[in-house]
Amino acid sequence: MAQITEAGIKEAAKKFLEGSTIKELKGITNNEMEAVYSLAFNYYRTGKFEEAEKLFNFLALFDHLNPKFWMGVGAVRQVRKDFSGAVQAYGYASFLDISNPKPQLHAAECFLAMGDKRNAASSLEALDHFCPKDTDIGREYRAKAAELRKIVGEEAFAALAKEDEETEEKA
Repeated sequence: MAQITEAGIKEAAKKFLEGSTIKELKGITNNEMEAVYSLAFNYYRTGKFEEAEKLFNFLALFDHLNPKFWMGVGAVRQVRKDFSGAVQAYGYASFLDISNPKPQLHAAECFLAMGDKRNAASSLEALDHFCPKDTDIGREYRAKAAELRKIVGEEAFAALAKEDEETEEKA
């Protein structure tokens, strides 16, 4: 086992500040991470959600810059009805890949499940703003968002627009 030294800690901290991940510091390959992802996904697909969540958490910890791993964390938390935790994971995935409409749509689903139509509307507005308009995935997720928008209701979007106006007036 490697001895932990002050110099080693400083070097690791420097690498983190430069954008490195634990995966890189530990020398874990992309193929190894993908193998763990495949196992996590298979656990998810077969309903072994506790096992899947542990592996997705491992993946997100060791490569916190990979939005796919955060989507896995969000998906398993959503299916386990940890909607708040799912929203956090989807938020991070969205931050890492803002043009991907999937995390915004699934965050809206979670907000709806929690009865929070205002934040569901906000997620759908973000999807509308950042989602590419001229791609197959863009068209697919815009259609899904339109269906969710009906469930959220126009009054939630109107309230959101009013809040935005009031914020702009104060600025």
